[in-house]
Amino acid sequence: MDLKDLINSEAFMDVFIQKVVEEVIKRIKNKPKTALVVFSGAAIGFKQAMDSLVKLKNDGWQLKVFLSDEAMNVFTPSYIQETLGLDTIYNSGSKVAQKELYGEVDQIIIAATTVNTAAKVAHGICDNEMLTLINHGIMAGTPVVCAINGACPDDSVRAQLGMGKSPQGYRELLRNNLKALKSFGIKLVSSDELYDGCVGKDSCKDALQSSACAAPAQTAKESDPFEPDDGMIAKRIISRGDVLLHRNSKVIKVPADAIITEYAKEAIATLGLRVEKI
Repeated sequence: MDLKDLINSEAFMDVFIQKVVEEVIKRIKNKPKTALVVFSGAAIGFKQAMDSLVKLKNDGWQLKVFLSDEAMNVFTPSYIQETLGLDTIYNSGSKVAQKELYGEVDQIIIAATTVNTAAKVAHGICDNEMLTLINHGIMAGTPVVCAINGACPDDSVRAQLGMGKSPQGYRELLRNNLKALKSFGIKLVSSDELYDGCVGKDSCKDALQSSACAAPAQTAKESDPFEPDDGMIAKRIISRGDVLLHRNSKVIKVPADAIITEYAKEAIATLGLRVEKI
């Protein structure tokens, strides 16, 4: 049988097409997942979010990370970059087209969202680059996963930080913002289930339909989240939240060139702490 007869053979074409399909499926399965990760500046849930992102990175995911202006002040970009093994961390000052960040990614991950970000996304507000990226993703139908601990009025860590006394009406307003996000098709998860939410595990709970919105209750065997430690805050911008996380440490140690915000200074004075620059 010559080549022309072989090509015209129905049996040969069936086998050939099947092999092509199998190869395409194989390549799709082996293609690494990609995600745009945005940080909005929420300290609540940050550690769990980072743990989840490290797991995704170890699974072979290719991550692009964008920090809002607030996140640039709250977090240490170099820590995020080094922990995730990234060449670049993007922010509002980066000279890159937005489509290069949100285009052709498999997923957008809102890591530890703030109350402010949840409210603005819920009402379609795009007054900064991070919100515009999220908007583009939603409009393009890109799957979005959002860790909501930092925006949840019932989160237990928020209560421990002295921010759990809001009126019922205000709590309901914040919950309605999260319900709006869910209605947009955004998957809402607790920070400690961010990894499961990203990989699509069936065991991942809907944070609005369970107690997952709140951090696990402290048991007698667990350590006090504010127990004294070395008091070291390895950041250049020191916020009130940073101070509160070390509220039981008599001395707070910060870098010599650290900038302490006015709210942080107020918390230091209220808690009777001493600051030591090293």
